[in-house]
Amino acid sequence: MAASDAIRQRHMEADYLNIGTAEEPEFALCGTGFTSLNENPSAQTSSKRYINSVSNRQSVNGYQWTAPFEADQIRSEEALEYIRKISDGLLVGADCETEFVQVDLDKPAEEGENTFHARQRIVAIGISSVTDNTGEMGFSGTFYGVTDPVEGTFNTKTKTFTAAGAAAASTMAVQQSTENSAET
Repeated sequence: MAASDAIRQRHMEADYLNIGTAEEPEFALCGTGFTSLNENPSAQTSSKRYINSVSNRQSVNGYQWTAPFEADQIRSEEALEYIRKISDGLLVGADCETEFVQVDLDKPAEEGENTFHARQRIVAIGISSVTDNTGEMGFSGTFYGVTDPVEGTFNTKTKTFTAAGAAAASTMAVQQSTENSAET
C-alpha cells in the first residue's frame, strides 16, 4: 500500500481542551488516560416528496456533533483533572463549556514549524458515569458541540489556535500600519 493509500491512524489527530479561560486560553492535550474519544457528526436530515416523484428528496440541514469519551482518572493529566472537576461539581451551563481543538498532525500548515491544520469549537462537557474498573477510577462522558467548527491552525509548541483568515488579517493590519507610518 502506497503512503497516499494509508489509512489515517488515531495518533495522527491530537485533541486539546482549553482548561484556562476564553481571555487567557491554556490548552491541555487529551492523550494519556483517554481510552477512547470518538467523533459523531450525526447529520440531521429532512425529506420531502413532490407529486411528480416516487421517492422523497433528502437533504442534510444540520449536524448534532458529539464526541463520546472514556478515560481513566489521572490527576496529573490536566485535561482529565479539568473534566473530573466538572464531574465532581455537577457543573452545568457555561460552567461546563470550553474550547475543544482537533489538530491534524498529518497536515502541516504553511505558517511554520509545529503548526498544523485544526478545527476549534466550543463544547459542553457532560459526564455520564464514574466507573470503578477493578479498583481503578474512570469516567465516561460526551463533548457536545455548542458552536460550529472554526477552521484554522494550531501550534503544538505554543499551544495556540489561530482562526483561518486571522493571521492574514493581522499581517494586513501590520502592513497597513507600516504603510501609514511611511506616508507621514
